Amino acid sequence: MIRVLATDLDGTLFYPKSRISLVNAKNKALLKDFIASGGRVAMVTSRCEAFLNKAKDKLQMPIDYVGCDGTVVNIGGENVLDRVFDAEQSRKLIAEIRNEYDPGLILLSTRAYPNIMTKTKVSHVTNFFYFVYEAVQGIYREPWVRSDQLFYSELNKGEVRKIMVLVGLTKEKQLLAEKITETLRERYPDFEFTWLNQFIEITPKGCSKASGVAFYLDYLGISHDNVLVVGDSGNDAPMFEAFHQNSYCMSHAKESVKSKAAHVISRVSDLRPVLCPSVDSTPSDK
Repeated sequence: MIRVLATDLDGTLFYPKSRISLVNAKNKALLKDFIASGGRVAMVTSRCEAFLNKAKDKLQMPIDYVGCDGTVVNIGGENVLDRVFDAEQSRKLIAEIRNEYDPGLILLSTRAYPNIMTKTKVSHVTNFFYFVYEAVQGIYREPWVRSDQLFYSELNKGEVRKIMVLVGLTKEKQLLAEKITETLRERYPDFEFTWLNQFIEITPKGCSKASGVAFYLDYLGISHDNVLVVGDSGNDAPMFEAFHQNSYCMSHAKESVKSKAAHVISRVSDLRPVLCPSVDSTPSDK
């Protein structure tokens, strides 16, 4: 019996996008019906805490979350887990990645600031395209600041939950990001590395979407057999492997990601027969 739906957001619960309601009507109806039947919903994402609280307010449902790739777990509005990097280790890692790969951009997610972009080694082209990308996100946009002072202050204070490294802006760079992620995993076993499109995401050792979901279930006393996980990106693969029997991947995901999951679906609303078999609700997409 599935008691928990652990769902990724971008490309998953937010697919297809609904720029007014955040989540399209069919997906939202499924969440509502599943919760009404006694189930729990947890948003499992790399997104920051500020955005997740905004999403909860928008949806107006009792939803929990596993944020920043498993460094934050929030149940009933309270953080029951909040992990950050060791300051010295993270400073050294960033310096070595800069020297080795000269990335286009590095972002930090911290306890106080959702996204901090450093100005160091950021070209005008990269900065312009990132600004344009953020500007067109609308309701899906996360707050961010561009400041070397804040970047290094938060880094030195040991307040960083997640590091994001932009490898580049092209499809070729997306393939490179996946390849580099594997190299970094072997070279730096004291950190967790996953990839999300052209980004490499780095979290403290033992922090991933899979570990966050496991902590969530254990905290609530729910069996790991009673969760259904769904996603579409490289950072969702650990969930697919950890909870394989009830793992679902979106059909538009890369083949290397789909191969990790037990099932493939086109929409989150396609999970209705599994999650709410006795409830018939089929609103049109909006």
